[in-house]
Amino acid sequence: MAERRKKPIDGKRGSVMNLIRKIKHSIVLLLTFSLFFAYVPAALGASAQQVEEVRGLLEQYHLKSPDDSALADKEIDEMVDSLDDPYTQYFDDQEWKAYSSELEQTFVGIGIVMMEEKGKIYVEDVIADSPASSVGILAGDLLVAADGKSFAGKTMADIQKELRGEEGTVVALTVSRSGKELKFKITRKQVHVPVVSTKMLDQGIGYLALTSFTSEAGKEVKRELEKLEKNGLASLVLDLRNNGGGYVSAAQEVAGLFVKEGVLAHMRDRNGHDEPLSISGTSRPYEVVVLVNGNTASASELLSGALRDYGVGQLVGTKTYGKGVVQSLIPLKSGGVLKVTIQEYYTPKGKKVDQVGLTPDLTVSGAAEQLIGAFRLAGGTKLAVSWNKGILTLNGVRMSQPDAARKEGNLWYVNLKLGTEIAGAKLTYDAKSRTYTLTKGSQKETIKATDSRVKIKDGRTSIDVRLLAKWFKGVTFSASGETLKLGSR
Repeated sequence: MAERRKKPIDGKRGSVMNLIRKIKHSIVLLLTFSLFFAYVPAALGASAQQVEEVRGLLEQYHLKSPDDSALADKEIDEMVDSLDDPYTQYFDDQEWKAYSSELEQTFVGIGIVMMEEKGKIYVEDVIADSPASSVGILAGDLLVAADGKSFAGKTMADIQKELRGEEGTVVALTVSRSGKELKFKITRKQVHVPVVSTKMLDQGIGYLALTSFTSEAGKEVKRELEKLEKNGLASLVLDLRNNGGGYVSAAQEVAGLFVKEGVLAHMRDRNGHDEPLSISGTSRPYEVVVLVNGNTASASELLSGALRDYGVGQLVGTKTYGKGVVQSLIPLKSGGVLKVTIQEYYTPKGKKVDQVGLTPDLTVSGAAEQLIGAFRLAGGTKLAVSWNKGILTLNGVRMSQPDAARKEGNLWYVNLKLGTEIAGAKLTYDAKSRTYTLTKGSQKETIKATDSRVKIKDGRTSIDVRLLAKWFKGVTFSASGETLKLGSR
């Protein structure tokens, strides 16, 4: 067992700001990728020097102020576990290399986004300028095998492992397209996943999705936002769903695109010291609607809370994750990196986020339904929806929605909840009478769950699209082959 250090590093307890000043290469982050990426620390092989260095840093800076006795005679993993803090973590050099790649959304592979439908794994999207795009892999391709090994029964995680590997190595990928098997030899290389995507939805409403706060996210958002503005942007839907966080500085940069002057958040350390995180930027003359869900975390919550507190935008979706603590990355002199929780943050109006989350102004569940709700809140009225092989496209925005529609014979059925949202109605269900009620203004339509025009499978309810078009003026539909199109105006 390593000898216990008798006093904290530098012989005194310092503030969080002292930590930041002392360690030139330390980066203050909201690191929430641990929500989605699991790394098991290799602390068992840590040296005595590393153990002592980690102990001193935890005593000196961790938000919970652990004392010397609480960390005594413990290895690194034991010390970290004793804190009951899922965000404090030790990385060896190899783990840190992998983790930092995730922070910047880079990996070595072929460059595809996968989706699952009815037990089969398809290509949902192909990353631009990736190895997959260069050989002709297309969205909608069914993944069949790699290097002759069938993907039958494999999960997306299993397939991901097969497709990733060392840079410069080759994988022989087999896909099925329109019933024909195609084989491609693809050379793996480093791929950067774009974190910003945009669309003009219609009627001057822009859509900007931000998936991660990488070091370049602020610049990317600014560039894409200016492109939307040149195309006549009148209001914006900012999609932060499934964004687990990232760099605080990136969140500051993005906030500065919408708030001229103020505080992004109040950062409080273990001594109660409040360090306001300032914003200095510009305001914009249009409304912003922010999409959030249960995987909107940390820096995303920080930004969402600030935009709402300053009256810039309303939140649509479901309650956010509730990660309101800040970590610092500290490179150790003895090797490795310590990620340690040092502060808790509150919104500009002082609202707590940690383990609470943000409740949206308009609560809507379902990915497509949320986008429709945000679009309408931003002033939109014209919807164009198409569905084919599990991919739903809503005013140009593509998403995986395998259960959004189904075809039986020559008849098409749309998910009842989605269909109701497209129609602009509200859905209620009376369990006693097994009756669905769709209400739009003074109009009220009812249908029994036992009606032949209603289909219930695997707990999901669908309705004949012809009935929606009959009931609600402005709802249209057409079908061709395996594609269903719905519209609303």
